[in-house]
Amino acid sequence: MGNICQRSKTKPKYRTIVPNTAVDPDIPPAHKNHPNHEFRSNRIKTTRYSVITFLPKNLFEQFHRYANLYFIFVVALNWVPEVNAFGKEIAMAPVIFVLAVTAIKDIFEDFRRYRSDKKINFTNCRRFSCNERRYIKSDWKDIRVGDFVHLSCNEVIPADILLLRSSDKSGVCHIETMNLDGENNLKQRQSVAGIEMTQKSDFTPSAFKYDVQVEQPNSEIYKFLGFM
Repeated sequence: MGNICQRSKTKPKYRTIVPNTAVDPDIPPAHKNHPNHEFRSNRIKTTRYSVITFLPKNLFEQFHRYANLYFIFVVALNWVPEVNAFGKEIAMAPVIFVLAVTAIKDIFEDFRRYRSDKKINFTNCRRFSCNERRYIKSDWKDIRVGDFVHLSCNEVIPADILLLRSSDKSGVCHIETMNLDGENNLKQRQSVAGIEMTQKSDFTPSAFKYDVQVEQPNSEIYKFLGFM
């Protein structure tokens, strides 16, 4: 607890997000001169292995299981002539079988996670392009902090977003949070009030120059604190 409290004291209370429309479009989002370069991308990765790391990482994890350690201990004993009960090759067969079956199972499960990640990362949305000055079709993985995203009715929200404009005259929209809390009833959200671009005028992302200060990531899904 002491280390956690110490880190929380030195960590800034808020994060400042600059809209990408206010940044030089020639500066890549990951470049050190970009004000939002420290934030992670929207790419999802739940896989545990890669082609290079699978064998050493999988063996490392399997050798931490007590059942596998028992088989390894039996194999090691059979290499001692005084306690050699049966052939060394026969003693190694159960270990190799267990490791191989577990490895195949881990490959299958990790491949399923890879396919799920790929499906989500390559889901399409409409993101405002600073270069083209219009909304273009983009993948979810290409969304960066500070981007403007245009969503339509019954469309899945691709990331944590701040509602700036709604087609409703009062600036209200209704969202479903079943993926977060399991509830399928609609939640009402209000667009940010007090900005110059009102609901009556056309919203132009290139004219939005406000910096946004939001709290650090936390486990609260029903509270949010931010300033503009």
